[in-house]
Amino acid sequence: MKPFTLPTPFPTPIPVSAQWLLAIAAAASVLGVAMPAGLAQERQGCFMITQTGRLIDLSDICPSAQPFTPPAQASSTPTLGTGDIQVTLRWTTTDDLDLAVRDPSGNIVAYYNRSVPSGGQLDVDANAGCGEQNTSPIENIFWPSGGAPQGQFSIEVNLFTRCPGGGGGSIPFNLTLLVQGTTRTIEGSVSDQQPVANFPFSLPMQAAQR
Repeated sequence: MKPFTLPTPFPTPIPVSAQWLLAIAAAASVLGVAMPAGLAQERQGCFMITQTGRLIDLSDICPSAQPFTPPAQASSTPTLGTGDIQVTLRWTTTDDLDLAVRDPSGNIVAYYNRSVPSGGQLDVDANAGCGEQNTSPIENIFWPSGGAPQGQFSIEVNLFTRCPGGGGGSIPFNLTLLVQGTTRTIEGSVSDQQPVANFPFSLPMQAAQR
């Protein structure tokens, strides 16, 4: 009886890119191994390399490579609510600043009271309790179109707490105030010595506030 022997495994087809072909050719040159001329050329496709160094093109039977598509990056800018009134606070540190707006009835929209009966809403809060530590934070309060009451309002920006990486000194901020289609930009700052800044406005907006 003849002894049983395992059959010689058939070489497994492997996809080889141009970079791999160049690397194989370079390694063969260093080791003094003669490689087929076609192997050293820049080619892309599916190939099988035999034990003798022969390169067999298998492009007809291998699935075509799909181009790599990087995953879509989520936008870092939140969607901001708007309407008759929109107040948007921006600053550039990781510190926790808080935006609040008092309506003509004395109700306050803030992180601890995100909506009031007059329709005001806080829809974006940033760096709350130093948990997020965004370096381009945004906070936003708005009244939907047709829902804002007329009268005197007051905006408050408060330095709630310092956060790691925020540094010291005063913290500059920018307020964008939109009242029935008219936009006004307000700049200010808060610090440990002056942690609160207030800015009044009215609906309808007075000429002096434009």
